[in-house]
Amino acid sequence: MATKDTLGVQTGGWGPGPGGPAGAQLGASSVRRMLAHQVASGAIYASMDFAPYRYCWLRDGSFTAFALDRAGEREASERFHRWAAAAITGIAPTVRAATERRLAGGPNIATSMPPARYTVEGTVEPDDWPNFQVDGYGTWMWALSEHVNRWGAGSLLDDLADCVELVSAYLEAVGLDPCYDCWEENGDAVHTSTLGCVYGGLSATAELLGRKTAAQKAEDLSEHILSQRRSYGRFAKSNASSGVDASLLWLAVPFGVVGPGDPAMDATAAEIEQHLDLDGGTRRYAADTYYGGGAWPLLTAWLGWYRARAGDLSTAQRCASWVEDRFDTPGHLPEQVAGEHRDPEAYRTWVGRWGPPAADLAWSHAMYFVLRDELQRAVPDPSPNHQGSRPASGDDRPRRQGGCP
Repeated sequence: MATKDTLGVQTGGWGPGPGGPAGAQLGASSVRRMLAHQVASGAIYASMDFAPYRYCWLRDGSFTAFALDRAGEREASERFHRWAAAAITGIAPTVRAATERRLAGGPNIATSMPPARYTVEGTVEPDDWPNFQVDGYGTWMWALSEHVNRWGAGSLLDDLADCVELVSAYLEAVGLDPCYDCWEENGDAVHTSTLGCVYGGLSATAELLGRKTAAQKAEDLSEHILSQRRSYGRFAKSNASSGVDASLLWLAVPFGVVGPGDPAMDATAAEIEQHLDLDGGTRRYAADTYYGGGAWPLLTAWLGWYRARAGDLSTAQRCASWVEDRFDTPGHLPEQVAGEHRDPEAYRTWVGRWGPPAADLAWSHAMYFVLRDELQRAVPDPSPNHQGSRPASGDDRPRRQGGCP
């Protein structure tokens, strides 16, 4: 029978499945850490212990809210979605101006575009950090759809409908344009994983609000990804790079541009495993030098999520075990590890600029929990008295596979 600890986190429902009691304890720990990163407004800090990350990114926050939904933390997830809508509504004139400028054939002006991150108060803080990224807006709409599909709309969708329409119109206008990627780099390129995020967001809007223009644009994005972004039998990082990036996994999970069985997607995952492996963990991309270009727990978990969906549970479990070995004694999970060994000079450069890297990242906890939950769903509890302690959720329904060839 499932029980709850003193913070209300379900701890006993994972049973003797993958990871056993240790996996259950770490899963519960990750839920506590995600909740600890959330403030009263609903915003979720990217990291509490790393000053440059004391903001709420729409991308990080949305994936964390999705993980909280899977953990049964409905109220915490809804508070994030309400905060996100309020923050975006607060800059509605900027969003509309960017949309109208692009529809009129004008250029995107990076300094005048909606930001990727906000303060936890929901304001925009000017600085010199690349902030024109559209992936977070698509990811937010996808995560909102997942929340509604799991729990029901209630008043939430009515309350947020105007903001969702605003964001959908923006993504329809700029979704195929160059912008900074999810790592806040390469602002002159069109990034395949960003296109996947936009596809996921517009597909969600079409589902939530019946917005036909969003459905058509999502189909256009799918066709573009499938026709333009496959090279050498796999997907490419961007229109400026034929290499692989671990974020390409997002095309399959969670956004469903293709399924895990798609040959190009399988080839992409295989190349990620071959070329981005660092002692069993997964790096972002081959030329990465950020804090030495170490292995990221969240990306290792993502590879495991993909492999679990593809039916390769042994690899998925190996990825989960690798992440579990990176928890420290207080239950923190870092952004990346081993960069100081892979590229000591680059690591020292970043430490000199910002100090040690983030030791506890909400997004890392989110993706670990998603993988652990995915594994538990894939491998039933073998106990003869097991009666299924976890409630059914939206993850038990068929996944969207729009755009699959």
